[in-house]
Amino acid sequence: MSSNQLQRLVRGSVLVSLLVSASGVWCADAGKAAEYYEDGLSRFEAGDRAGAIIQLQNALQENGNLLSAHVLLAKALLEDLQLSAAEAALDKAMTLGVSPSEVAVPRARLLSALGRHAELLDKVSADGVSGADRTEVLTLRAKAHATLGDEEAAMRGFEAAIETNRSDEKPYVELIPYLMQLGRLDEAQNALDTLEVIQPDAASTWNLKASMSHVRGRLDDALKAYSKALEAEPRHVDARIARASIYLDAKNLDAARQDLDFLRELVPEEPRANYLGAVLAGIEDDSSEVRQRLTAVAQRIDALPGEYVSASEQLLMLGALAHHGLNVPVKAKSYLDRLLARYPANLAARKLLAGIYVDERDSVRAMRTIEPVLRAKPNDPQALLLMGRAHLIDKRFTQANRYLEQAADSVKDDPRSLAALGFGLIGAGSQADGLARLEEAFRLDPANGAVGMVLATAHMRQGEHDRAIAVAQSLVDSNPDDLIALNLLGAIHAAKGDIAAAQSAYERALAVDAGFVPAQLNLARLEMASQRFESARVRLADMSKTYPNDGRIYYELGRLAGMQGDMEGAINALRTAVAKDRRDPKASLALIDALWAERRFSEALSVAKEAALRHREDMAVIATLARAHQLAGDTDAARSVLREMTRLAEFDPAAQVRIGRMYMDVGSPDDAEYNVRKARTASPDFEPALALAVEIAIAKGDAGEAGKRLDQLQSVAPRHVEIPGYQARLAWLKGEREAALKLFRRAYDMSPSPSSAMALARANFEAGNAAAAIEVLKRDIKRAPSTAVRRALIELLMRERQWAEARGQLETMIESGVRDASVLNLLATVYFELGDGQAMATAEEARRLAPNDPLVADTLGWIKLHVGDVSGALNLLRDARLRDPSNREIRFHLAKALQAAGRIDDARKELEFALKGGQAFPGRSRALELKQTLAQ
Repeated sequence: MSSNQLQRLVRGSVLVSLLVSASGVWCADAGKAAEYYEDGLSRFEAGDRAGAIIQLQNALQENGNLLSAHVLLAKALLEDLQLSAAEAALDKAMTLGVSPSEVAVPRARLLSALGRHAELLDKVSADGVSGADRTEVLTLRAKAHATLGDEEAAMRGFEAAIETNRSDEKPYVELIPYLMQLGRLDEAQNALDTLEVIQPDAASTWNLKASMSHVRGRLDDALKAYSKALEAEPRHVDARIARASIYLDAKNLDAARQDLDFLRELVPEEPRANYLGAVLAGIEDDSSEVRQRLTAVAQRIDALPGEYVSASEQLLMLGALAHHGLNVPVKAKSYLDRLLARYPANLAARKLLAGIYVDERDSVRAMRTIEPVLRAKPNDPQALLLMGRAHLIDKRFTQANRYLEQAADSVKDDPRSLAALGFGLIGAGSQADGLARLEEAFRLDPANGAVGMVLATAHMRQGEHDRAIAVAQSLVDSNPDDLIALNLLGAIHAAKGDIAAAQSAYERALAVDAGFVPAQLNLARLEMASQRFESARVRLADMSKTYPNDGRIYYELGRLAGMQGDMEGAINALRTAVAKDRRDPKASLALIDALWAERRFSEALSVAKEAALRHREDMAVIATLARAHQLAGDTDAARSVLREMTRLAEFDPAAQVRIGRMYMDVGSPDDAEYNVRKARTASPDFEPALALAVEIAIAKGDAGEAGKRLDQLQSVAPRHVEIPGYQARLAWLKGEREAALKLFRRAYDMSPSPSSAMALARANFEAGNAAAAIEVLKRDIKRAPSTAVRRALIELLMRERQWAEARGQLETMIESGVRDASVLNLLATVYFELGDGQAMATAEEARRLAPNDPLVADTLGWIKLHVGDVSGALNLLRDARLRDPSNREIRFHLAKALQAAGRIDDARKELEFALKGGQAFPGRSRALELKQTLAQ
């Protein structure tokens, strides 16, 4: 059972009176921010967007981390068409950790308005979104597919949106114009007939009927229908523009002017209306008005994001026409011209350019540049070598080796070709052959530092430190002032554990060049490894002043901050490291880990996506992206990433097993089974694959298959450490509980460990013997103290409401140095249940350590509610709900706070979600009582 699950089970079941209040300063700030927020919310609900924006900005001046204010501000700005500001507010909300499902609609609307349709499809899904919001998100995704030209995906999307709620007009409003655009008028008419049944008198229905008549050339019918739409909704911009256009074509200038004047007052920056105004002014020979209106069009379109304009044929044409009319031909051509292609004919220049691209690791341009050379001269060794090196960048080892072997055959005993071929063979998995080629290349060119470093590193990774030192020392002997070789020699000594020799090598490098950053960094790493943190901090701080743009320095500062428990400092330093150097994924991966540790899952996902775009075939980066999607709650996206990983791993058995285990984590045993098959195709008796096959069968509940797979594993690896545990799980699956418990006990006795102890405890708990489970965990802690086991024990004690003993275990954990937010949050919950006055202060400390954790916010909010701080409780519980909207306990707590604040309708909505579907949660009985109260 996870700590999250447990906290939901135990929190808030006892009222307490012995609680202390929050500090005065915090309360004052929170109270002022809450006051502004409530006023902003009221104004937004009343349609006063401008007033709402001002008050929400005031709230954020008081408390810049008030998540609910950022979300509502984004919605208000979006409605006010302040798209850049709305995007900034949404980005801030995402950074602060709002659940993607909570902002799916405004994000989809914004990206659609900006024309960033591919980004919409990538970043906004309907996962976790329900009701009308889900319909809208699916509709906007379908519209994005349509705009990008994927007709099949668009139609599937519209069908999915309609299926969510057949009485919702949104999918039809987008589908019907799309079908008309495709010329599928009969299908469009059928959809329109359905819409008329759903919403016969709606302005949108009349507008679409008018559009259908307009397309069919029935202008009188179109005018009547547009007028009906405007009777239903006078502010319907599309209908009024379309009607004005028909009036202009018919030379009914007075009627057109009335519509255009109305639009000028309603939406003064609307480019279509302003262009029609220019047309009208032109008909009337008012050149000043023509220029004014065209200037308005040009300025508006120039100010829009380029991707938005590029996505709209209409806006591109309006921009071109406006600038042409204003006699600005350069800008007009910028809207009309989109492609310019130049292909150099000089083969030598191509090879030189390709070499530059290879050095920059720009494989796409390198290959594109060198391909014509190979078409003209297929056996050119330099071109072959460049193409091979370009493929190596993308880790396409099979293709790379084909080119590199040709290059090596063309130039016998060429160390550079041999070295490149060696790198390719190693990348393709032929480690021995690759190292042999590198050894040959190094023999021919012993001063080749690149080859020497790879050889030395390979020996070091294989634990052959003396061989590695010999190679590195050879490089140093060849050139005593070679900084790279000296640094390498120091690194190998450090890996061997000879700190004094490592430090000596680094200092020799700095004696040659005091500004040599790698050696300085390695000295800082030695200091961190020996816990000389202050010395490392001073060194790195000095380096950051001298080399402010070196991302490696900030990476080490981030590591140092993390080692000292300063996670916010670590995150800030790692962000800087990523910004300074986007070529190395190391800082991005460390930043993601730090964000995960702080439960900032949405923010971590954004970083992982950016890293994956830069490192498309780096398995570690892609695996991290899959995990980030999973933690952010988007398992479909995680599976999609894992499918790409499966392709990249080809028949690498170890990689396929790792991917399979990740599939298991996202609940996809069938996909994991495919990974096992690929692994066993490459290596039929690969032990980890056989073990995973057992776990898959158990997870699928197939006892017969699990037994068969277990027999295979035992025949290949009879001493495999997990076999006793698998036997226990198989017996449990068969319903043989007593036998399973004995096997779990045997597995633990044979190999006592935290994992086997927790497996035994879990089995006892699920068998209904919580006391035995507790005893197992206590005994294992006595055997070998383990933080993981102690956490499991604490959770179980809390589940069994043994508050005093849970407090003792938590305080022991804190005394041992484990004082993170999750531990403090559990302790605050225990104090709350015991009526201990330390509850509030402990919850506040947890909040300071983890300001983005919804469970921490919920705990503190619930405590504040019980001491009468309704405003403070609302701030915290709204924050928790935005971060974890699927948590029914949080939704119930928020409903309770909304009731206390007098927002009864909002309380009912939150309570409705909490109780939907009849699913159990700790506060369900009290939530049902609250429902009865609210119904009165």
